[in-house]
Amino acid sequence: MRLKSEQLAQQLQQQLLPVYLIHGDEPLLVEEAADVVRSALRQHQAERQVWHVEGRFDWTQIPWQAQSMSLFASRRLLEIRLPSGSPGKEGSELLRNFASQPAEDTTVLIISGKIAPAQQKAKWYSELERIGATVMIWPVTLDRLPAWIRQRAAQRGVSFNADISAVIAERVEGNLFAAAQEVDKLALLADNGHVEDQMVLASVADNARFEAFGLMDQIYAGQIDRIPRTIRTLQAEGVEILSVFSAVSWSVQRCVDMALQLQQGRPLQQIFASQKPPVWEKSQAMIRQALMRHQPQQWLMFLQQLSLVDQAAKGGLSVSPWQLLEALCLQLAGVQLNTATAEIRGDFH
Repeated sequence: MRLKSEQLAQQLQQQLLPVYLIHGDEPLLVEEAADVVRSALRQHQAERQVWHVEGRFDWTQIPWQAQSMSLFASRRLLEIRLPSGSPGKEGSELLRNFASQPAEDTTVLIISGKIAPAQQKAKWYSELERIGATVMIWPVTLDRLPAWIRQRAAQRGVSFNADISAVIAERVEGNLFAAAQEVDKLALLADNGHVEDQMVLASVADNARFEAFGLMDQIYAGQIDRIPRTIRTLQAEGVEILSVFSAVSWSVQRCVDMALQLQQGRPLQQIFASQKPPVWEKSQAMIRQALMRHQPQQWLMFLQQLSLVDQAAKGGLSVSPWQLLEALCLQLAGVQLNTATAEIRGDFH
């Protein structure tokens, strides 16, 4: 069956299906829908196993049929993360085999990037849809974002008027992670569920750190069209370059560490858990996408570029630090170094 994300909780109360396939290109909403499934399985003391399908993944290592469980588990949750949206030939065959004979005590949760309409016609997809549920997550467009913000606020017991939601929507420029964080923060500050206009303006106006980490979300997700606009907005508002640089630097160094561990063969889930603080589960798909975008050697080169931004910000180079930061952020997001950027870097090489 096909479900909307808002139908998922009710369906889970009625019956646990063998398979739930959640896919889309909005990481926050995909992860929140997956959380609904996980929460339902926790009520059944399900034993959870997580598998990340990356590179030459061996699908046969997934224990499709239960062999043993812990004494306190009555079910198994096999969580398969499929960023590419395609299981390949081997995965397709094994998913179809499971669909033909699902284990009674097992629920498979597949969390995927966007699956193209043509791929949704594949036999593996239709077979999973036959025995389970598929949930396609649609992105929240800019014109729908204010309404989405008001709805999210209402779920947290807070009432926003249209003007407040419009201000937040304009500030976050379509970044749902940033919008969700802002709503959660205002919910904590609200007086009996009511938010004053001045409270919102003060919250979004004095938040360079919030903006800088929102910039990193755009970089992780490869949203190259938003990055220049965000950086120029920060600059125009008089935000200190070093406050933005510190957030970007911290995030890049974190990615360098993860990329090097990944090169050494350590499982990505262990890498996420080992970070201090650990990588938030709802950010993992986005950061995984960024890590796969560049080789470890390239991440190390980004550290050199960070050093140049730092020098320029402190007056050590006769070039705009904002210009260098924008060039770096675009490269992190996947843009190839163009002629203009090469000339900037050539001034001090």
